[in-house]
Amino acid sequence: MKRTLILLPVFLVLIGSGIYFYFHLHYASITKWSFVPQNSILVFQPTNWARLLSSDEKKKVLVNLKRLPELTQVGASLDSLDSLIGGGFNIQRIVGENDLLISVHQGAQGRLANLYIMEVSALKQHDFLAKAVDYLTEVEGFRKSERIYQGYTITEFKKGEIQLAYIFYRNYLIMSFSPFLVDDAIRSLEGKLPNPYTRNIALESTSNQTVLGEGRLYINMQELNSFVHHFVDPIDVNGSNLKWLTDLIYLDVTVENSDLEFSGFSYIDTAHVNYLSSFLGVQGTGFEMKNVVPDRSSLVIHMSFDEVRDWHKGLKNYWRKHNPGQLTRIGEIENKYGFDVDKFYEFVDSEIGLFVLESKKNLDREKIFCIKHKDMIRAENYLELLAKDANPDTSFYHETYANRIIGEIMLDELPARMFGDLFEGFATSYYYVGRDFVFIGNTQHALEVLIDDIDAENTWRKSIKTNAFLESTNDDANLSVYVKSSGLWGVMGTTFNDEWSRYIEENKPVLKQLEYGAIQFTGVDNKFYTNVSVRHPGQLTEHQRPQEFELAGELAFEAPLITKPYAVRNHNDRTLELMVQDSLYRLSLVAANNRRVLEIPLAEVLTSPVLQIDYYKNGKLQYLFSTSQEVHVVDRTGAYIPGYPKKIKASEPIKFLSLIDYDNSKNYRILVATEKGFYYLMDKTGKELKGWNPIKLAGEPVMGGVHLRVKTNDYMMFLQDNGVAYGMERRGSARDGFPLDLHGPISSPLHIEKGASPKTTEISAMTSNGGLIVFNLLGEVIRKGQLRKDDAQENFQLIGSNDGENFIVVRNKKGSVEFFGEDLESLFVIESPADNLEYQYYTFSEDNRVIIVIDSVNETAWMYRMDGGLLHRQPLKTKHKLAVLYHESSEEYELFVSAGEVFKRMRLKK
Repeated sequence: MKRTLILLPVFLVLIGSGIYFYFHLHYASITKWSFVPQNSILVFQPTNWARLLSSDEKKKVLVNLKRLPELTQVGASLDSLDSLIGGGFNIQRIVGENDLLISVHQGAQGRLANLYIMEVSALKQHDFLAKAVDYLTEVEGFRKSERIYQGYTITEFKKGEIQLAYIFYRNYLIMSFSPFLVDDAIRSLEGKLPNPYTRNIALESTSNQTVLGEGRLYINMQELNSFVHHFVDPIDVNGSNLKWLTDLIYLDVTVENSDLEFSGFSYIDTAHVNYLSSFLGVQGTGFEMKNVVPDRSSLVIHMSFDEVRDWHKGLKNYWRKHNPGQLTRIGEIENKYGFDVDKFYEFVDSEIGLFVLESKKNLDREKIFCIKHKDMIRAENYLELLAKDANPDTSFYHETYANRIIGEIMLDELPARMFGDLFEGFATSYYYVGRDFVFIGNTQHALEVLIDDIDAENTWRKSIKTNAFLESTNDDANLSVYVKSSGLWGVMGTTFNDEWSRYIEENKPVLKQLEYGAIQFTGVDNKFYTNVSVRHPGQLTEHQRPQEFELAGELAFEAPLITKPYAVRNHNDRTLELMVQDSLYRLSLVAANNRRVLEIPLAEVLTSPVLQIDYYKNGKLQYLFSTSQEVHVVDRTGAYIPGYPKKIKASEPIKFLSLIDYDNSKNYRILVATEKGFYYLMDKTGKELKGWNPIKLAGEPVMGGVHLRVKTNDYMMFLQDNGVAYGMERRGSARDGFPLDLHGPISSPLHIEKGASPKTTEISAMTSNGGLIVFNLLGEVIRKGQLRKDDAQENFQLIGSNDGENFIVVRNKKGSVEFFGEDLESLFVIESPADNLEYQYYTFSEDNRVIIVIDSVNETAWMYRMDGGLLHRQPLKTKHKLAVLYHESSEEYELFVSAGEVFKRMRLKK
């Protein structure tokens, strides 16, 4: 008994000490992070959350983003909260630096839900929250209730569809407008579930560091992947790749006036194999590829490595773990088509990339896969051999375009087979080998676009605005994704589900102002330096209100101008110049400095635009045009090329002149159409070609003849006013399926969208009675559409865009004009009492399109956006069509105008 009495105090001391130390250590280990649920998609730890959302913040990129409805609502609430509650509280003082975590989760119906975790140790914070509770019940009329969950009292407020729940635990407030998240936070605390952000030792150390800048963002890639499936079309996007990219990312957030910058690290668990793991030990080598990225690319994925074998070995390890079928795809082409990986490595240098081009038909996006090579000859030989092995039953397909040889490898998904499903979208592969790069296109047209843009120096490297953004990024990253948003919104609209597509469309005025973005990963030891850049480089546009024209220059003539200005290029310095004709029939060349540098006397008015050719193939350009009876070719000094002017045999006037270059090799053909439907085809010397001296078609032409080549097939397309379309071979014989009767009179040209084959090429025609007929090069009608015609005087026209990529339909009614898109949806209506209006349609990017209406009787022109909004307040005085450029760097249109006896250069802000 004595021994028991002696030992009892000892036991009590030990038990009491144990209890003390248990609770002391337990509570001491609790931090804000203890409440973060396991299913958190990301956590934002702001340094000053209220300031970021306050209306007092004037940084351009934030001012723009806060127009999004969610941020507008939060910002307005913060601005009014102090005055509504009273007491002189300041929300910025209440929510101190680093006091708050915002955990983002997947809510109901694929929406986002936030959990707010705040440390509330100061008395002023408790007082403020008490005031806020009183305000919700007494002023806003919320109904307050309480419930118990796992021993914790949860306070809830409800008003209509709005719910708010919170708990206080020690010095922490846990709150959400989605009450289930408060339950999750309690389970996280009680269940001791491993926190996805702090279970990584390196990241746990990071989470305890003081946050600088505007805050720190932590991203859980596994949960992000799950959420992605709720707002993308799973057929179009394989979101599962995200979860294998890396495990966790943390990024410090910095906000400049025009930029959002995120920088930090991506962590990979060495026990797992991630996509980034393939780059471990691989050095990035630069972004030389930007010299050949077409300016119209909306998305570019780029990878660089010092040794392709090392990276591909790591990539195969990744595939073995997560996508073993990919190894089978490589094995198929190795065994079946003789694809030799080692020989492939011999010419692959240090970069690969994917360019996604802007396209109005986003489900059939044009893509280019690019490889930097070490040896042009080896690359050409290897790909030609692969092309022959892939289709041994037919001759090797090749086509010459702009003096480049384009071949076809009839093997599905070649880039994806080599480098993974990130590069899918190639049902077949057209390729050509340049000096430094191999280019593989999913259509021949994609490669032709690329070649034209490289030759014209329309690349990312040559774009002032795009290159300025690229200079702020990291050239030596292993993996980079670049976004140019001007051409991306249409892609996103078809990638996201209906709800998110509507959200993007409704908020496009805000989102499209974020013009550039990039995310990059660069290997550093066993983690990856990660930087994200979002740029708002332009002027902040509140709403697109009509602007005023600015006169940039003018040049007086002795007689009224009778043609629109025709843009031509100075072959010496590549500057843009204009040619215009006056009523004395003098054709004048106006240089970039607004001085007249050439005057060509003519006997009559032009019947064609002024076109340019390189007659001698030496880089020096000449001017090609027609008058009523003659074809003219004049050099820059005003001297005629020998053999010109060339008089045609027909007695009636020339109505159209077309310049044809079958393979962009400068072996020109000149096609002339007369008013009565006679067609003459000549070589560049003016010699009439066999079968075309002339060809007579019934009816009168409504357009110049058009040539297009699809694979090895040449088509000459014609359209007559009686509604008959003709398709011919180069020698003038009819193609199968033609002529095609469109069953209605026609007064506007065809719109041709070149496809990968004659069957997939789409040609659209609009009858004057409102019928839209789409047919292919086999003469097959693919689909039809019909607009209602209410009056016999109404007529319909198809207006093609300046770049030939798009068209609109115009309905001319008495007193009004209605505009329609390609699917015949109404765009807008304008009131106009005038008859015989003319129209122009310019597309500069997916979200920058302009419709111009010219009233030649009243000598006025108006420019409209696609929503019907006017771009300018006062009418532009002219009776002729305009020449229009858009300058991306200054965000303004440059207009060239024939106005009476004056040639004008005008500027107009977008």
